[in-house]
Amino acid sequence: MGNTTHKEETHKTLLARMRQRLKERKCRVMRLIELKRLRRIRKKTVPGYTYCKNCGTKLEGMYCHCCGQYALDIYQPFWKYLRQYIENVYQFDSKIWQTLWLMFTRPGFLTNEFNAGKINSYVHPFRLYMCISVVFFTLFFMIASDKANQALQAVSSLNINDRIVAQLKSSATLPDTCVYVYQGPELVKAFQERGVEKAEELFKVQRLDDRFSLSYMRMPRIVADSCLHETTLRQKDLNTILNLKKVQGEYLNNLIEEEEITSESLQAARHFLVDSTGTALTPVYEWREDHNDEAQQLRQESFLNQFFGDLSKWTPLYMMFLLPLFAWLLQGMFRKSKLPYMWHFVHAIHLNTVFLILIPIPLVPVLTSDTFMESLKGNMPMYTLLIFVAGMFVYTYISLHTVYRRGWIRTFVKTIVILAVFTFISLAIAAALLVFLLSTLSEQL
Repeated sequence: MGNTTHKEETHKTLLARMRQRLKERKCRVMRLIELKRLRRIRKKTVPGYTYCKNCGTKLEGMYCHCCGQYALDIYQPFWKYLRQYIENVYQFDSKIWQTLWLMFTRPGFLTNEFNAGKINSYVHPFRLYMCISVVFFTLFFMIASDKANQALQAVSSLNINDRIVAQLKSSATLPDTCVYVYQGPELVKAFQERGVEKAEELFKVQRLDDRFSLSYMRMPRIVADSCLHETTLRQKDLNTILNLKKVQGEYLNNLIEEEEITSESLQAARHFLVDSTGTALTPVYEWREDHNDEAQQLRQESFLNQFFGDLSKWTPLYMMFLLPLFAWLLQGMFRKSKLPYMWHFVHAIHLNTVFLILIPIPLVPVLTSDTFMESLKGNMPMYTLLIFVAGMFVYTYISLHTVYRRGWIRTFVKTIVILAVFTFISLAIAAALLVFLLSTLSEQL
């Protein structure tokens, strides 16, 4: 009996010591944050001159209390002008790094600080969200448009026989045949999508004009025999060949120097044989049976470009629409806390900011792969997706516990419910908007 009582007292003593250490650590962190805030304030409250340059009022800080003009030092270098512009307009000085650090190391802390009235010590939540949103969506849609074109090329590359691809990957294959092929650069990209790493060595392309016109190609005979079939030479390509064959001497050198024509197109034209009447003698080939002509491929690329253009315009607005919806879910799940709606809204902004910062994690396989087909291979896409989902769940779980101060088990259950409901609603809305967008674009095209 005595031993049991002694163990309980020891256990209580250890718990009391742990609570005391956590309390002391919290006090140290708060003092450090306050010290940094005071240093920043002191650093920015000493103007370079005594009286306001605009109204002549005596300055007592960096802003004139009469007209509100900032006490700008006109003799400072350009980089300081740029830094002050960013600090004054976006409030991104040293606060940005402290804000991001506290956002990830102490989930929910910034929400409590903002709701407690400590606004100026950190970057404003909505301003931070807007900055992260602009950077993310700008970079995302720039890369996504390129990857979509790679995906379109990857679909075309699936028509190539696997046996041909396997032989091209071996070291025995050599470029030993020269032919004229339509869309030669597209053929090279198709083999690259199928994993032929030395495609640029096996295929030497000399384009006559643009990528849709004729190309003089040196390639392995196995590709020419199995993937190509003869077609008719277009009249515009024949005219280009005849005109290039007529260009000679000093006039030719002047055109090359002025970049009116390229040596690549000139070489492609000279290898083509025509008779005295201007009739083509050299056979011309296509590289796939279900060949899409130039107009069809242009329509596909135009559809993709317009699709991603509309997505880049409406997706940020869609994300901003989800903010009040998520705040409404938080208010409904934690209604017993009786907090104002705007408190939940600030919390929703912080959580969605973290979401935008972490969302590149599942995109790593696509962003780092050379081709679209390689990004789908292996377990990397699944691993990165699991890391993102687990990280976002843990962060939300801790943040909800910190802000609403409910039990860990109750907060765990509510976190699952909130994320499940919000994910379902957001995906349903996104699917409906995508269907509407695709139907609108299909009618236009």
